[in-house]
Amino acid sequence: MDTSPSSWLPGGEFFTDSPENSSEWPWTDGPTDTGWRHHQSADPVGYEGYLASAIYLTLTGLIALPGNVIAITVFLTEKEFRKKQQNSFVLNLAIADFSVCVFAYPSSTIAGFAGGWVLGDVGCTIYGFLCFTFSLTSMVTLCAISVYRYIVICKPQYAHLLTHRRTNFVIIGIWLYALVFTVPPLVGVNRYTYEPMHITCSLDWNVQYPGETAYLAAVLVIVFVLQVLIMCFCYFNIIVKSANLKFAALANERTKKAAKKDTWKTSMMCLTMVVSFLIAWTPYAVSSTWDILSEEDLPIIATILPSMFAKSSCMMNPIIYSCCSNKFRQAAAKSFRRLGCMRKQSVPPSPAELRNTVLEFTAEPAGQAIPMSALPSSSAKCTSL
Repeated sequence: MDTSPSSWLPGGEFFTDSPENSSEWPWTDGPTDTGWRHHQSADPVGYEGYLASAIYLTLTGLIALPGNVIAITVFLTEKEFRKKQQNSFVLNLAIADFSVCVFAYPSSTIAGFAGGWVLGDVGCTIYGFLCFTFSLTSMVTLCAISVYRYIVICKPQYAHLLTHRRTNFVIIGIWLYALVFTVPPLVGVNRYTYEPMHITCSLDWNVQYPGETAYLAAVLVIVFVLQVLIMCFCYFNIIVKSANLKFAALANERTKKAAKKDTWKTSMMCLTMVVSFLIAWTPYAVSSTWDILSEEDLPIIATILPSMFAKSSCMMNPIIYSCCSNKFRQAAAKSFRRLGCMRKQSVPPSPAELRNTVLEFTAEPAGQAIPMSALPSSSAKCTSL
């Protein structure tokens, strides 16, 4: 398929010769362009719209990718962050968001600059499956974090059950739970197809059969609505409980204030993550529900913007960590200082450093032992961290 800008017709329409059903798919009919045809009657999007989308995705990826890399590095290198079971969920969240950055942003950005999808029907299905799987994993992980915070603060008598072993099983369960909803389109229950702008792929929300309607209803109700209700219930009770924390009589006033402040800040950080999730995904859920329930088409801009807005969710969490957690910022700085020291130690000492070391040896007073493990000054600073 010719997806270069030159394939645009004088009337502003985009020319495509891709077949309705791809013969490359042995188990399903493959992605179709039903979503694209669904909006043919709407005002077409000019190439400027594609270019703007590509630039937006580029900037989002440039923020999201290094942000999630920093988050993963901190949680893998700093023991302090690995001690709390809940932080395993934060690591899982960063991995899911990082995966979206790697597998989703590049292909969509290329398609935006090219003026249309360039990876074919097979690439569209793979993109849709991976993007949906990682995004759903991120959503469920946020819900699990809220439940853990609720147990720790509101039901502390059960907090001893939240062990690292159980937390690892919960994380495995999150990924399996995501696959329960993302695999069916690969075997004929609905399908992954092009979204109206033809630079991203997702579920086909224009249902034709009762089975597809049931599947999409389950996705919206269980994946989105149910999780939102759980998170709202948890954080409502967390906020009420945090405002009325009681401490042991022996605790001094300073300790009480510090503990209460730390609990409140952590809860607010988690709540901010949930609010950013709702802001990013609610417009997409609303437009998808409209496609299921109504026979009237939304304006094409009303289907494009929610999809683009949802892509910003991957960059929000690292920003929230950095803005809301002093410990995270300090740990990030410490991690990269340590990595910098490791890099310096791997480089052989320069002749000037060796010469300075020899001068230090010769400057030792007579009768004193010469240290056998003398190091250049730059290396000594690194080993002291």
